[in-house]
Formats: sequence, structure tokens, C-alpha cells
Amino acid sequence: MGLYSLLTNNIFINNFLIATGLDAKKEMSLGQWRSFKYNTDKSLQQNAGFSHTVEVDEAIEKVKNKLVEWLRTYAPVNTEVLDIGCGPGVYMKVLANDYKISGVDVSEEMLERAHDLLPESKFYLGNFLNISFEQKYQAIYSISVLEYIPVSKIDAFFKKCAQIMNDKGLLVIQYPHALRRIDLFYPDRNYINYSPAFISKKVSRYFTVIENRQSYDGRDTCEFDSKPYQTESKNFKNGYLLVAIKK
Repeated sequence: MGLYSLLTNNIFINNFLIATGLDAKKEMSLGQWRSFKYNTDKSLQQNAGFSHTVEVDEAIEKVKNKLVEWLRTYAPVNTEVLDIGCGPGVYMKVLANDYKISGVDVSEEMLERAHDLLPESKFYLGNFLNISFEQKYQAIYSISVLEYIPVSKIDAFFKKCAQIMNDKGLLVIQYPHALRRIDLFYPDRNYINYSPAFISKKVSRYFTVIENRQSYDGRDTCEFDSKPYQTESKNFKNGYLLVAIKK
């Protein structure tokens, strides 16, 4: 555990690995999810990593509603939609009746549960960046996955989203954002709290940003959140929602 902490929670090592691109070759979080074992005594949401406290349920419901709202505006019914990091299908099941929904995840057990829930959907096992997709999508969304994308691969992530998307396609990304100034220097490479300003800059190479705001209360884009909600660690209430259209 000492070596694990050293390799993921040291600012100097992390920034050296990011600068050399080696952070993408030492992705310890992928191993965590690949070895995931589904617990049938827990709900889909709990298996996806979130509790059922009142504030978490409320925050997740807000994101679901916003996702549906944006899709209705920019993605006609029955068009192709991709969920990156779909897990057991928490969000896919909300959209499956209106869209041709597909999912990708690194966890085989997650995908097995999602397939049981949505047998008509397409699923891809593996790292999104390494997968060849069969068609282009009208919309792509990802909920609480960006924190596992290595910093040196953020540009490649948004570029690939654009490549497999129709013209004027919709991108919706929910992610835990920077809560302290030190987060801007990547103190935890295994779970990255990205700066909303940094994400807006990166995504703007391929998309026109419609909004990038706090997903719970709608506050505007910031470098880091100096007044975060005082909640348990890694609580869904502290997150941003990026909405963008392919250029």
C-alpha cells in the first residue's frame, strides 16, 4: 500500500509522469474496475460506487434530468447514443426507450449486469480509447468517469469523442471538479479532480461549449471551487456538468 500511495499521491512524481506521458501507462484505477465483483445485495447505483443518502440521490436525479433534457433538445428519438463508462446501466435504462443506446466499460461484470437489464443494447468491453466503434453517434455522455482518464490522454479522449460523433452531435460529461488549488497540480493521479477551466479549454478544440457548470446548483465555470459542499469524500454533489456540441 505504501508503494501504491507513492505512485499515485505524489505531486512531483505525478507531474513527471504526466509530462512524459507515462501516467497513461500506470493507470492503477483501471485494474480496480477490471477486477470489480458485482454485489447482488446492493442496488445498481451502489454497485456503480454511490450511496443512497438523500443528498446523493438528489444530486444524481438532477444529473439524470439534465441529461434527458439535453438529449431531447439535440438528439432525435431513435438516434444512436453512447454511454462511456456505463457500469451496470444506471443511466442507460433511463434512456433506452427513446434511443439506440450503447455502452462501454472496462468491467466485464458491470457489462454483464447492464446486458441483463438491457438485452437489446450494444456493449463494448475495454478502454474507450482503444475500441473501434461500429457507427457514429448523435450523442455521447459519460457520468463520473473523467476522473479516471489520465491527464496526458484528455485531449485524445475529447478528440475520439468528436471522431465517432455525427456533425453537431451532443457531448455531456459529468465529472468531480477541483475543490482546492492543490488539485490543479494533480495530487491524486488515481482519482483526478479536474479544473473546469482546464476541461473547457481542452474540449474547445473539438466542440463548442454550451455550458460547464456545477451540476447541482448551476454555478459558472471556475478554476477550482473555493466553496464546495461540505459532504463526505467524493460525494456526487460536488461535480460539474459539461455540455458541448461538435464543431
